Amino acid sequence: MVYNTENKHKVAIVGVGGAGCNFVSAFTGRCDMDTIAINTDKEALHASTADRKIYICKGVVLHGEGAKGDAKLGMQCADIHIEEIREALAGYEKAFIVAGLGGGTGTGATPVVIEAAQSQNVMTFAIAIKPFSFEGSRVEVAKDGFGKIRAVCPYAAAIGNDIIISKMSDMTMEEAYSSINSVIMAHIEACVAEYPQNNDRDVTEECAAVFDNFMQKSPIADFINA
Repeated sequence: MVYNTENKHKVAIVGVGGAGCNFVSAFTGRCDMDTIAINTDKEALHASTADRKIYICKGVVLHGEGAKGDAKLGMQCADIHIEEIREALAGYEKAFIVAGLGGGTGTGATPVVIEAAQSQNVMTFAIAIKPFSFEGSRVEVAKDGFGKIRAVCPYAAAIGNDIIISKMSDMTMEEAYSSINSVIMAHIEACVAEYPQNNDRDVTEECAAVFDNFMQKSPIADFINA
């Protein structure tokens, strides 16, 4: 299928689920990149300030209330809307997918969104935020989810909430999250600045070069939790 790819920036930041959508809302209009919010929570999506919003509950009986922590349901919702997601991502050179793990939408839908971007020959990176170690079942859900993300996107980085708090212990929780959002954005901007455009190499090869050469000096390097 051929999509209309006019009137777009070269880079998209895609927030998946609650944490991801909060991230893109924080930076919409503040950077020379398009922002896309993808969520199963209708009210949260409505509140988002992203340039484009994709509600992925149509056809799924969730009453607009989200995936209820069910990663399989989050994946199903994204699968149902795969063509809409592909259309939204077509024409970009790079896409940075940001999601919080441990819940339903960010954990389950993110691998589908990554594959949708890759199917449009977009250089695709993922930044995942893991839950605190005391969050019980969410930790295992996040671990399994990040494994699925890495399976489709080896160039994915995970940031641990425990590391965030340990390095920002003098801040309130709200201040710490705001700071880590700024660090993630600095990572994205630095990556785009260092690798401004694709060359003639295969996109997969190009992703590997960017990831291997850049991650160790990235602004998020100190927060990485493998």
